[in-house]
Amino acid sequence: MYDATFRECLQRPFYLFARGRGRSCRKEIWVFFIVLSIVEQGLSKVCGGGSWALISLVFDLIMVVPEYALEVRRLHDLLLPGWLTLIPYGLMVIATIGLVKSRMLTIGGGPLLLAVIPLLVAIVIQLVIMCTPSRHRRLSFDNGAIDNGVIDNVTIGAGVNQSGTTRP
Repeated sequence: MYDATFRECLQRPFYLFARGRGRSCRKEIWVFFIVLSIVEQGLSKVCGGGSWALISLVFDLIMVVPEYALEVRRLHDLLLPGWLTLIPYGLMVIATIGLVKSRMLTIGGGPLLLAVIPLLVAIVIQLVIMCTPSRHRRLSFDNGAIDNGVIDNVTIGAGVNQSGTTRP
């Protein structure tokens, strides 16, 4: 749905997450991630610390499934397998483990740099996924049947195959 409305861009990740097939356009992924980040920031401000922070954590855990499914469908739009979405998530897990294990947050220290590099690579990969134009060919309804703005009615009724010739 390249002409999806704002509302459709927010709804589709929730009702298409279990399909595992299909495509999503750049507009859909950008709208969903921008709104999701605004909601997450609002929740973290409202539910700042203590036991209220659990609300923000639960929300983040619930949103992982639609986020992942949306990225899989975006990769399908780029004609890539959906399994490639695991690469940025794996790099984020490695970076998180590295940050937790290092416990030294020194600017010039090696452990911090080794933990931040996978995180930066994961962010760059996700930005490339989000910014790359679609490689999937949209259906062309004319397939060369339009000649100077006039459509041949015989061609429309008979149909046009991929080579541009009419079929009975």
